Amino acid sequence: MSEVQGTVEFSVELHKFHNVDLFQRGYYQIRAGLKLPSRIPHRLAATIVEQTGDSSLSSACVHENNVHSRIFQILYRNEEIVINESMNFRVHLLLDGERVEDALSEADFQLKLDLHFTDSEQQLRDIPAIPVISSRTLGLHFHPRRGLHHHVPVMFDYFHLSVISVTVHASLVALHQPLISFARPGKGSWLGKGSLETGPDQSSMSLENLVFGAGYCKPTSSEGSFYVPSENCMQHAYKWHKDLCLLLLNAYRGLHVYYTVIMKEIPDLPQLKLGKRTDILHLLSPISALECIALYHRHLNNSIITTCSLKCFLLFSLI
Repeated sequence: MSEVQGTVEFSVELHKFHNVDLFQRGYYQIRAGLKLPSRIPHRLAATIVEQTGDSSLSSACVHENNVHSRIFQILYRNEEIVINESMNFRVHLLLDGERVEDALSEADFQLKLDLHFTDSEQQLRDIPAIPVISSRTLGLHFHPRRGLHHHVPVMFDYFHLSVISVTVHASLVALHQPLISFARPGKGSWLGKGSLETGPDQSSMSLENLVFGAGYCKPTSSEGSFYVPSENCMQHAYKWHKDLCLLLLNAYRGLHVYYTVIMKEIPDLPQLKLGKRTDILHLLSPISALECIALYHRHLNNSIITTCSLKCFLLFSLI
């Protein structure tokens, strides 16, 4: 099976924490983490938006790819605390190169929110050891073309009755050949459970086989630049490239449309000048005219990089 490395970026913001009826006064903290099934080879990196300096009790921090909010004290019923902390989760995952869109739609992304509590100031010296008292898991129904844009109140259980308001944005930002190694389920694992093996997949295809199809034969050194792939290989390359670009462009269009609507609904937000959507659609028009392999590879890289740069700019602007 040929594989493509896809990158999906989630921007999460914790807005306000509302104490409905917590039983204990003390120090609370929200921890957020993105989860994927182990059966999907992936790598995850969490960062905090606009973090400056070292983490402390009064600022958020990242610990083992989970984001810990600042510590806040709750003293009264119906008390509301403004959190306003933004974080990014960048997920690199391996996808079946023949069904990229379906594989992304079927990925079971989950956002896990934990509520931690202590009434001991001494325990604040060891923040990771503060115990969890309640957890909630949000299923993120991500669609590669539409992305994900939700604002939801998350309520913890009855014995720790409180609410945190959360905004989640997500978008597909990159598709390319695998560039990093991934942990994969071990050969003895069952249903994706068990040990993980880290390293390159020996059965993965080269870039040429991924683009031109399994029937592509790498030219010998004697053939040099005179080698021309078969018509079937070229048609496979045209279609594969077009489908990949269409998916990225549709994802960009979905993000562009959402951003435009937000700017109209909330005119007080900083207005950023966006290029017309048609400005990037010309990237697909010269595909059928490409006959040189070197030119094809350069066009492939440039078109995808241009689209990804525009999408990353818009996604960061929503935070």
